[in-house]
Amino acid sequence: VTALRLPGAGLFGSLPLGGIGNLTQLQTLSLRFNSLSGPIPSDFSNLVLLRYLYLQGNAFSGEIPPFLFTLPSVIRINLGENRFSGRIPGNVNNATRLVTLYLEKNQLTGSIPEITITLQQFNVSSNQLNGSVPDSLSGFPQSAFEGNTLCGKPLNPCEGDAETPNSPPVSPPSGKKDSDKLSAGAIAGIVIGCVAGLLLLLLIIFCLCRKKKGEENGQPRNVEAPVAAATSAAVHKESSAANVPPAKASGSGGGAVSKDLTFLMKSFGEFDLDGLLKASAEVLGKGTVGSSYKASFEHGLVVAVKRLRDVVVPEKDFRERLQVLGSMSHPNLVTLIAYYFSPDEKLLVSEYMSRGSLSALLHGT
Repeated sequence: VTALRLPGAGLFGSLPLGGIGNLTQLQTLSLRFNSLSGPIPSDFSNLVLLRYLYLQGNAFSGEIPPFLFTLPSVIRINLGENRFSGRIPGNVNNATRLVTLYLEKNQLTGSIPEITITLQQFNVSSNQLNGSVPDSLSGFPQSAFEGNTLCGKPLNPCEGDAETPNSPPVSPPSGKKDSDKLSAGAIAGIVIGCVAGLLLLLLIIFCLCRKKKGEENGQPRNVEAPVAAATSAAVHKESSAANVPPAKASGSGGGAVSKDLTFLMKSFGEFDLDGLLKASAEVLGKGTVGSSYKASFEHGLVVAVKRLRDVVVPEKDFRERLQVLGSMSHPNLVTLIAYYFSPDEKLLVSEYMSRGSLSALLHGT
């Protein structure tokens, strides 16, 4: 057996010794989004060929076993959304092939160890960590560390950090005479120049305000939250026609037909369509079937949103195809979290990959 994938299968209870740990040829283990509990069995240390470990969305507890980072082949470890406690193991650097480490939404304490291996994906948000963010991890986004009492780049500076000292004031040369003082004409010239500069600045601000107001009355080319701008009109139109308010997210795979998001992956995060529309967003790219956006919520959750503008498909076919897509699980596929369907608007909400697109990695653009 080289792969064992049972995501969202309704499994519960603890994993026994002498079970999965005996599958010494195992390379992929995915038990994500079940109700498994207890510690990770110690015989997982026998899985020397394991490359991908996905245990997120369960209720595993206890300390994260250090032997996970001694597995010579491990590439991705996702232990997010569990109940792990204690400190992050200090031997993370032993996993020299590791590129993904997700530990968010646990109960981890202490500081983040210095990690020198080259990670491409990292998240420890919503734990009980403290101290400063190691310099080697400062390149990850702020959302990867939020929900802790951490400091340092990319978060707020730590107290007591040495600041660049200001240059000492230059003392005026001694022996200045009254003749060196500015004349009345020079002072008048300075005042007139300042007043003229202020008037010019006010004129520029006035022109910018009028331009912004004109864009708001017309159709702006770009906005801070393109998902909201593109979707709110369609959602309002559909809700008004049905004479019902938008429903809350179903939170279950498949979900009933509603005027809100239909979730394919439960326990990923708490948000609904209204929250998605209010999230700040930035354009990631534009393709043949629509545009992609990065949507960031105030509580730190970040998702990717694909807007299908010109896709014409019956609602039944659309939902059936997305149910199939949402059930797929593979290390090279991003997780499809939810979708929204209406005659005028179709959105796909998926896991956000913080290290860019495949095109950017291949071509450097």
